[in-house]
Amino acid sequence: MSGERRTIRIEDLGEPVQKLLRQIRGGVSEEDMSLFEYVSVKDMAKIYQEMGTDKRAQEIWEELKASLLARREKAERKMRELEGRQVELSAERDAAEAEAARLAAEEAARVAAEEEEAAKRKRKEEKKRKKAEEAARNAQAEDERTAAEAEAAEIERLAREEEQRIAAEQQALREKADAKRRRREDKARRLAEEQEALRKEQEENEGSRRRSRNQRKEWEDYVASHPLEFTKETKQEIVQIKKEFDSKPPPSADVQLLSRTYTPQCPNCHAKYAKPPPEWDCPMCLRKFRQRIKTWQPDDNSDSCMCCGAGVGRFSRHHCRNCGRVVCGGCSEAKAVIPSLGFKDPVKCCKDCTKQFTAAAASTAAAGGGGSASPPNAA
Repeated sequence: MSGERRTIRIEDLGEPVQKLLRQIRGGVSEEDMSLFEYVSVKDMAKIYQEMGTDKRAQEIWEELKASLLARREKAERKMRELEGRQVELSAERDAAEAEAARLAAEEAARVAAEEEEAAKRKRKEEKKRKKAEEAARNAQAEDERTAAEAEAAEIERLAREEEQRIAAEQQALREKADAKRRRREDKARRLAEEQEALRKEQEENEGSRRRSRNQRKEWEDYVASHPLEFTKETKQEIVQIKKEFDSKPPPSADVQLLSRTYTPQCPNCHAKYAKPPPEWDCPMCLRKFRQRIKTWQPDDNSDSCMCCGAGVGRFSRHHCRNCGRVVCGGCSEAKAVIPSLGFKDPVKCCKDCTKQFTAAAASTAAAGGGGSASPPNAA
């Protein structure tokens, strides 16, 4: 696969992507801009929706960037696999052709040897016949002539039988050669079909890449096909409203509740940690590269929710800020304050961790002699 990277102009991007880039404080590099080649219209719809939530633009950008990096690595890995399969198919075809040539040469040599052997047997029988005729001429008239005729008839019968046997052997050899030829043709046809399927798959991948480049047109078409969601007549304003906890404050997690946390590992520098770093950001990458790399469970590590086992897709997967696992939207509706990880405001929390919070709060209240723990607030 070619290593060239096409620089995407900001004018070619969809409106949500442009708005997101303008709100990022640190800006993006040319390498980051090249990732927008893999942005889909669904990504732009997700950006458009999340810009109206309490998520910061930098957080949206980090999630989008991680998704685009994974998508680019998957596309490159797929192209390398296709090229490797192409090389294997070429090698198999060359080996099949060499094997066919070798078998044809062996078959020709075998047929030539059989013909030579038949000719030798025929010459021997001719000599026997001549000797019998000479003996018949030296013998007495009637008896010797009768014996000679009988011997000649026997020789002729044997010769016919020999010719029939040779013909049968040659027919068997021809049938065997035809069977081998048909097998070679079948194998060559299968190789050709696999190669054609591989070529079509490569063309489809290339066509998909070409179709994803005009992001502006795709976004305009997407907006035009959703008139109720993206209407031009109604002016839409994105306003962030801070949610007040008017009844009971959300629970707080302590260090003891982190015993079942997913083992953190940085996908960038591959550093492992015994317990989660603050806000799940890799301290090594933050100190060396000034990058916030999340160390929770990778998106491609599981296709199902770690709580209920339901399938999760690209836009339906979330991460619990307490245990770091991949969970679905239904299992991550609750929020909790986790000061031990640096989360002083309520953040997403899975159902399993919420149960631990509630049980810990209940046991603490029972030990204190009164009151009950507050359940996590719904997201």
